[in-house]
Amino acid sequence: MFASRERQTRSGSRRTTRRRALAAIGAAAMPAVAGCSGAQDDGRNDDSSDDMTDDTTTRQTEDSAMDTRFGYVGTGDDSPPVEPDHTVQLLIRPREDTPIPEFYFEPTGLAVDVGDTVRFDLATPHHNVNAYHPAFGYTQRVPDSVPAYSSPILSVDEYWLYTFETEGVHNIMCAPHELFGMVGSIVVGSPSGPGANPVGEAPAPTEESRPPEFTAGLVLSDPALEPENIVDAGSVSWDDLDPASKELRLAPIGEA
Repeated sequence: MFASRERQTRSGSRRTTRRRALAAIGAAAMPAVAGCSGAQDDGRNDDSSDDMTDDTTTRQTEDSAMDTRFGYVGTGDDSPPVEPDHTVQLLIRPREDTPIPEFYFEPTGLAVDVGDTVRFDLATPHHNVNAYHPAFGYTQRVPDSVPAYSSPILSVDEYWLYTFETEGVHNIMCAPHELFGMVGSIVVGSPSGPGANPVGEAPAPTEESRPPEFTAGLVLSDPALEPENIVDAGSVSWDDLDPASKELRLAPIGEA
């Protein structure tokens, strides 16, 4: 009698264990079935899905390559991550009657649309592209909310890409040669913002903030580089500036 009950108990236990095992297998199989079903549904839209994925990947690659502060540095024959809309050259040429040459951007003034990418080509060595930004100790001559953008010091045949996303006047410089007049003005969309003010009248966050001085101040004050004129002309060459604006000044404008 006891043996019979024991066999029944063991038999019931085995049936219970088997039911639990089957239930577990069924539960585990359901996500797999759902996954297969989803894969089949996706297969019906392969073309559109692939196109969307390719577009998204391209945008992500471009966004990750183009830093909002440091842009993108290219060397030699590297293919840029985005096709530039404009090109600016960083140049040096001899100056008459002095061993110190002219350092300049060509064009010196440029009008672009919001979102345009500019390629800065180094035809001569040891230059960079730097914003007149309070974070660098300058008076503000770029639009509000713009990061303190800057390229590294670059060598010949290297280039720097930067996408101008914020509307307004962007005054830029080559930091090593700023005092010799290597400055420029890029007008993005409308001629507005702190950079549209005359030199010396842009916001100065601290007493130590420095405006464009020496030959840099003369260049940015040239009538050819007035923001409205840049917009009307599209671009302004270094040769369009008055020779007096390129005079080598090694003292502040008001003290010379």
